[in-house]
Amino acid sequence: MIYGNIHVKETEAAFSPTLRKALEIIRTTDTTGMAPGKYPLDGDKLILQINEMTTEPKEQRRAEIHRKYIDVQYMIHGKELIGVYPDAGEDEISEDRLETGDIRFYTYRDVPGEVMLPMTDGCYAVFFPEDAHRPGCQMDGEACPVRKIVLKVLADTL
Repeated sequence: MIYGNIHVKETEAAFSPTLRKALEIIRTTDTTGMAPGKYPLDGDKLILQINEMTTEPKEQRRAEIHRKYIDVQYMIHGKELIGVYPDAGEDEISEDRLETGDIRFYTYRDVPGEVMLPMTDGCYAVFFPEDAHRPGCQMDGEACPVRKIVLKVLADTL
C-alpha cells in the first residue's frame, strides 16, 4: 500500500515507471465533464473509473480485494476513510467475482490492526493484490458525498 498527495511529487521518484505514469494520468486528466463509469485508457492495462458515492459507517462497508489489478484511488472531492490491512486469508467471503470482475468482498469484521487512511481532496492510495481495503467509510461520523478516480492498473505491468 502507498499513501500520498498528488501535489507532492518528490516521493514519486521511488515508484515504478508504471505507477509514475498512473499518477501523471490522474494529475492531468480533467474529469469535470466525465460521468461516473469506466474509461479504458490502454486496453485492459489501464482503466480509469469515475466513482461517486456517499460514505457510510465503517460497519456497513465490506473489505474488498483484487488479484489482477492494482487500485490507485484518488480523491477528487469529498472525504472518506479507507481501511486497509494485509489479506492473510482469514476473512469470510461474502461475494466472489474474481473470475468475472476481479473483485472479492469479505463479510464485515472488526480487523485488528486495520489502518484507516484519511482521504481528502488530492490524496491518493495505491492498493496491491495483497491489500484488503474498505473504501467509503465515514470520516468524523458524517455521511459525505465523494467523487473519486479509481485507476485500475494491470498488476503484470509493474
